[in-house]
Amino acid sequence: MGTVIRRLLLLRHGKADTPLGVTDRDRPLAGRGHRQAEYAGAQVRAQGTMPDLAVVSPALRTRETWEAFAAALPTPPKLDIDQRLYANTVDDLLEVITGVPEDVGTLLVVGHNPSIGGLASTLDDDPPPSLHRALDDGYPTGTLAEFTLNVPWPDVAPGAGQLRAVIRRP
Repeated sequence: MGTVIRRLLLLRHGKADTPLGVTDRDRPLAGRGHRQAEYAGAQVRAQGTMPDLAVVSPALRTRETWEAFAAALPTPPKLDIDQRLYANTVDDLLEVITGVPEDVGTLLVVGHNPSIGGLASTLDDDPPPSLHRALDDGYPTGTLAEFTLNVPWPDVAPGAGQLRAVIRRP
């Protein structure tokens, strides 16, 4: 039996507004953030990399990012809102990813920096220079990185992936 290739899509939420009196968890997307998420969803659809499962932080801006992203897909995948993604550490993010069911081939994670950018910068030890440069600027809002993984979900760790694409609205 051959190695199963898995895909991991790491999407940082779109640009958010910061209204007075609104908690961080309840910050909504700005218009630009909606456009960023729609663009990322359309690009993923065009590439044919449809997620089987989306794991999303409970924050309003990540849920709105997910909704705009999913609207571009022919059939949205199963959705899991996971509190651990709001904790925003790479360890929490890895805990979520390593617990994904084995039947999931492509996983989309919608979360926050520094965890999304931190994991993206360590998953591939030797990314192609052009893609590495695309991640060098702090993983801006609305950025999506696509990785292929030759290991089962429980074995995902730094160095386990190959960076294949970086999607960001121009």
